[in-house]
Amino acid sequence: MLAAVLGAVIGWAGVAVTARAAEMSPAAKAVVDYDKAFQTPAKTFRIAYLTECVDNPYCLARLAGLKAAAAKYGFEYKIFDANFSPATQAKVVENAVTEGFDGYLFGPAAAQPGCGLYNRLLKPTGKPVVSIDIAMCGDPDYTPGLAATLTMQGPAHFDNFLDNAFKSCTGTCEAAAVGGFVGSDLFTYWEAAIKKAAAKYPNVKVVVDEPANFDPRIALKKIQDALLAHPKINLIVSSWDDMSRGVEQAIVAAGKVPGKDIMVFSGGATKVGVDKVKSGKWAATYAYLPYQESYYGAAALMMALEGKPINAYIDEALLPEIVNTTGTVIITKENADKYTPNY
Repeated sequence: MLAAVLGAVIGWAGVAVTARAAEMSPAAKAVVDYDKAFQTPAKTFRIAYLTECVDNPYCLARLAGLKAAAAKYGFEYKIFDANFSPATQAKVVENAVTEGFDGYLFGPAAAQPGCGLYNRLLKPTGKPVVSIDIAMCGDPDYTPGLAATLTMQGPAHFDNFLDNAFKSCTGTCEAAAVGGFVGSDLFTYWEAAIKKAAAKYPNVKVVVDEPANFDPRIALKKIQDALLAHPKINLIVSSWDDMSRGVEQAIVAAGKVPGKDIMVFSGGATKVGVDKVKSGKWAATYAYLPYQESYYGAAALMMALEGKPINAYIDEALLPEIVNTTGTVIITKENADKYTPNY
């Protein structure tokens, strides 16, 4: 499926490399068509939003998507925030099940503990559950029994991200990488993708690979240190646009020009990130869709509540926000004008 997502990326010499444009998947089309053919639900449903977070830009954008869906479909929701803690999530999921809801929108704080909570607490309720953000139970995407799964930051997505960044180097490159929280599923996916890309492109030597906790201040310090120890670094990959702001600061502080001396590949396609790509300071930013994740996740949950579950995986890279604009999740200077970030 991810082969359909590959699109234009900036080559090291500024040459655009193009692959087949994306097409909406049947599962994505089913939910989008349901949303377009909106009919007022027969009753006011109560939904538990079992989220891993609510207080960072990604999760705030996702909460905005849920609010928009609630306004359209008329459902009521209650937030159960795990604050990235699997232990806290176990407690709040127990509380939610005790309260009783018509359905559950579930963002696991971690894949394996989330799987346990789904099988032990949520599935026995007999109510529909839609999972978002990361896959569970060792499944590559959809876990049987769920009404739907929506993700944008799985192993295949990070493989795509890093492959496109590393293949941009047409000569010999020294690379640095900054990622999220050590021990998290997303960091594990990120690290695995870096190793895979490095093995595929031996002309790219990864000389620094550090966690930066999605924090621009930490990314700034890590890349400052990296550039002092390895002044020949000419490629930097960052899994989040906020961290990339710190990366850019470090490049400038080292007396180098971002986009010329050092190429920056980022993740998020936030408003800031897309502007940086348009300016040429960053080579690309990989689109994440937190708003659509919860909006279409809620729509899929409404379908299940009305007896029409899709019971399938929705790759957010194949939603209309990508398919009908750039045709690729890789936002570059060549296609950035076609993409409108909403966070």
